[in-house]
Amino acid sequence: MPGKPGPKLEAIYEAMSTEEREVFRPVLLGPSPAEWLADLLRTAGHDVSASTIRTYRRSLRREGVTSV
Repeated sequence: MPGKPGPKLEAIYEAMSTEEREVFRPVLLGPSPAEWLADLLRTAGHDVSASTIRTYRRSLRREGVTSV
């Protein structure tokens, strides 16, 4: 993952298979609402807040990461 994700997002990403990461990465970095993504991850057993996702996305924008 680009940038410096927090421990929850990093743990979720590390727990995924390569195929899951390929699908997850563009969704995480794309325009999908953070609330929707957090709900989706919670139904898959990953406890993460929409705020965590928004904070990560903001940090990427500050670093100049626009797409991956």
